[in-house]
Amino acid sequence: MDNQKENVKLIEKVLDMAKSKGAKESEVLFAKSSNFSLKANEGNLEEYKVSSSQVMGIRIGKDQRIGISYCEDMQENSLSLMVDQALENSKYVKEDEYEEICVAHKDRIFADNEKTYREDDTPAEKKIELCLELEKGIKAKDSSVKSAPYNGYSEGESASYIANSLGTLCFEKNRSFSCYTSALIEKDGKQSMHYHGSVGRVFNELNPSNCIEESFKHANSLLNAGPVATGQYDVIFSPDMLDDLFGVFSTMFSGKSSMDGVNPMREKLGKSVGISGLSIKDCPQYDDGFNYSTFDDEGNLRKEFSLIENGILKSFYHNSATAKFHSVENNASASRGPKGTLGVGGTQQVISLGNASSEEIKKERYLNIVSLQGLHSGADSLSGDFSFGASGYLCENGVVIEAVKGITVSGNFYQLLMEIGLIGNEMKSNAYGTFFSPEIRFSNLSVAGK
Repeated sequence: MDNQKENVKLIEKVLDMAKSKGAKESEVLFAKSSNFSLKANEGNLEEYKVSSSQVMGIRIGKDQRIGISYCEDMQENSLSLMVDQALENSKYVKEDEYEEICVAHKDRIFADNEKTYREDDTPAEKKIELCLELEKGIKAKDSSVKSAPYNGYSEGESASYIANSLGTLCFEKNRSFSCYTSALIEKDGKQSMHYHGSVGRVFNELNPSNCIEESFKHANSLLNAGPVATGQYDVIFSPDMLDDLFGVFSTMFSGKSSMDGVNPMREKLGKSVGISGLSIKDCPQYDDGFNYSTFDDEGNLRKEFSLIENGILKSFYHNSATAKFHSVENNASASRGPKGTLGVGGTQQVISLGNASSEEIKKERYLNIVSLQGLHSGADSLSGDFSFGASGYLCENGVVIEAVKGITVSGNFYQLLMEIGLIGNEMKSNAYGTFFSPEIRFSNLSVAGK
């Protein structure tokens, strides 16, 4: 898919082109990708899709103005037009004293390791077999399974280049495999559905059996579920739902949102925002992480840093512009695609282990939430208020008492961090290996039920 030598020559040609046309500074992002996906329906392949793309984007600085443009055609005349358009665009944007192209590396950085890319020669027939088995396996679980409406297999390969007029040149490639399935169950006029996925760096790391088992288990358990009594409940969110919950309120960690005046935590740096046992880091080179990354989208080398440490808000995600605005160190969290403007973003969030054993976390009565609905429509990221539809299990001392659905869980996320009851001592992961946390027991959430 990728010819490094030819791609580097092309990038260098564009940088020279920008300089010759009067750009004071320039930066090129070049992304290439190829994808393969399968979906099954009624025992046959419904989709067999192979796709590829390449996009080059340029960011040009001139007179404290930044212009951007991109193209998907790598012919010289198209690249020249892209440079011209970026220079033209720079005339019509506001002057910005903070954004500039400023990352300079003495040496080229070619991040090529098996944490992000491994060779795999699995034949297509075996991938098709896995895809068909996902649907077949779900339907074989029980006669009440109507279908597996969401199921499939996919793999993707990508190569990313970042280079600028200061001599920086970074390269990283990535490959991953994934599969997922769902169980839609209908019985006695009732309906229930659940889905589950699996990821791997090579094909053989996928776990389709677990996808089938987890999807059926929860769909079947929740079929006859109903609401619990309205009241206050301690809640443990599954790793996937805890990831979703933090994702909804990710604005709290954004240096860009703080710069724009819409981060509710912008006056909270150095102050308490959670219980003393809560620590959250961004870990770009976390061993099991599928967002493993060597450098950010400006070419800064990434390293681990704390977002929250012992309950104290320590940092936001920063790129060079937001770091300059806040007069803080850049923590290499620039996020930008070839077509987009400069933003911020993280890699793997890792919540540190606490001291509570599994038995302590699951002591007495609590709700275990495995599905949330209305995540964005039911949340206000500025105030922290949320109200989500939810499904899961009412448990006591680790034992399921009854399956639960048709309830609404509400509260305030920022207050929730101050009301954590217990933090477990065993690390868990979401299904896609991008969020890592022990079990956390939140105290006294409001639940509307029957």
